[in-house]
Amino acid sequence: MAEINLGSDSKADNRAAGPEIPSSSQKPQKLIGNSEQKSDTYSTEELNDPAKIKVTIADASTPLIVLFGPPSCGKTMTLIRLTRYLRSINGYAIEPVTCFRPAHDKNYEEMCSGFNAMINSNEAAASTNKINFMLIKIYYKGKAICQILEAPGEHYFDPKEPKEPNKEFLPYINAVISSRNRKIWAIIVEPDKTNPNMDSQRGNYVSKITNKLKKNISPHDKILFVFNKIDETPFVLSPGKAHIKEAMKETNDLYPNIFIPFLNINPITRFWKPYNFDFIPFQTGNYSEAADGALMYQEGHDAYPANLWNTIIKLVRG
Repeated sequence: MAEINLGSDSKADNRAAGPEIPSSSQKPQKLIGNSEQKSDTYSTEELNDPAKIKVTIADASTPLIVLFGPPSCGKTMTLIRLTRYLRSINGYAIEPVTCFRPAHDKNYEEMCSGFNAMINSNEAAASTNKINFMLIKIYYKGKAICQILEAPGEHYFDPKEPKEPNKEFLPYINAVISSRNRKIWAIIVEPDKTNPNMDSQRGNYVSKITNKLKKNISPHDKILFVFNKIDETPFVLSPGKAHIKEAMKETNDLYPNIFIPFLNINPITRFWKPYNFDFIPFQTGNYSEAADGALMYQEGHDAYPANLWNTIIKLVRG
């Protein structure tokens, strides 16, 4: 299988430069809701059911990044690592989009107010509550660069759900799919024996990607495969660098035919670019158990979030 050219491999000391992104919007004042979200729209029961929560993507011009993957694949920690990295660079701001869910949704209000505490905590993020999906926005010097959807893995693919891989996405995910925003789908894959719930479910995960995701997203959407937990493989060359060809082969062995939906069928470009996606290695950091049983987190090398961010910027620029 041919190795993919990422276009901009990040070195260990590479820092994210201030990008110039087309169609970006100025940083708004902090919002709690909008005029279309009435306080009597939803009952308490409805707000406890993610299928009944209506979302509002107010900013249709700023690209959306969707971290797509099953439970325990590392989506939340990927967001935490990327947020910490960008906040260490002058000019970046990362904030929750408070108008994404109804103004009277107290659960979401608490999530937004507790976002910084979650990002700064040295304890590893626990499994995301099934109601806890949120939208964040990344700014550079006041200009919106992209939005990132954070959601429980069960909402994308639930390895314990008998209806998978034929289970439909929840309405809020379908709202994201049908939104006017340009989108980047960051599909997370993992090494063998790192997520026990997925050992026998990888084939169904591939089917979910093929039949429910690829068939419904826009042909203009971009695809990014993120091989998380790369430190659990023999493919690491140095921080942020890996044998991409071997990592891709391993991915295809573990998830047979996962790349097939993204074959490049252009009669000319397919000869030097066989697939319509990017592929990067990633590591969030290191984990150790404290005396009280808490799982403590120490962020890994900056090369990994730098490479992730540079690849996102490349895809956003399109």
